[in-house]
Amino acid sequence: MMRIFHSSSKAPALVELEQIADGSWMHLESPSELELAELSQGYELDADLLQDGIDPNESPRIERDGDKVYIFTRFCLPEADKTTTAPLLIVYAKGITITICERPFSHLEQLINSQTVITSKRAQLILEILQIINGGYKRRINTAGRRILQTRSHLDKDQITNKDFIGFIDIEEDLNDILLVLEPTTSVLNSLLNGRYMRLYEEDKDLIEDLSLGTQELTLLAQTRLTTLRNIREAYSTITANNLNKVFKLMTSITILMGIFTLITGFYSMNIALPAAEDPNAFWIILGSTGGLISIAAYFFKKNRWF
Repeated sequence: MMRIFHSSSKAPALVELEQIADGSWMHLESPSELELAELSQGYELDADLLQDGIDPNESPRIERDGDKVYIFTRFCLPEADKTTTAPLLIVYAKGITITICERPFSHLEQLINSQTVITSKRAQLILEILQIINGGYKRRINTAGRRILQTRSHLDKDQITNKDFIGFIDIEEDLNDILLVLEPTTSVLNSLLNGRYMRLYEEDKDLIEDLSLGTQELTLLAQTRLTTLRNIREAYSTITANNLNKVFKLMTSITILMGIFTLITGFYSMNIALPAAEDPNAFWIILGSTGGLISIAAYFFKKNRWF
């Protein structure tokens, strides 16, 4: 699907066009091989780089081919999706900006409705796209943070279940995927800042610096959430191991105490002469003696905190 948008300083309202105009923004979603081939021929673009733009495993980077600049990035998919991010290629070409993605660009409508997009200012448009992508990552990381803190509250009440741990795995995968995008994105922004890839005005440089700083903060925030997640998991493992040790100690102590009773009754079950064997109160004597020995042993265990 191809959509074309245009706006300028004189006419800032973003409008959708049927035909390409100078200073417009062309957006393609799930392009066919034929569409990519026509795009490559019509604007003298590198066909291999266009193919890389829809590669689901493509990492953020920046390439230059003549006067064309190819910026590879990734954007957040909706949380219901099993995949965390999807690739987006931004092409800075003469008189036009092109964005290509295989999956629906979740921030497209937000950009359209923002009414701040000036497509004729190509560098500013690209930076706005990158900025709104960063906003998506920030929301995703904050959502992950809330889920982690919610599960953390269960730890105090010993209510963490296997479902919570499965949720931990999902959150950890999301955060790792986000970090794999944010870290190289910082390098891309630093490369843009030197001005070798496209013409930048002072306000563009300020925006890139803000984007770079924001990306670094998001990276630190994601790393912090990962650390919190791992600390919770390690704490729960320690608590579980400690509780299990207490159960083992209790069961071992009970076994030893019952062993006293078993030992004494075992002696008196043999067909030999034993003390008090003929006494009519032998049962109560044996029972009392056994109970006394068990009580002494139990006191000794309790004093030494063996259970």
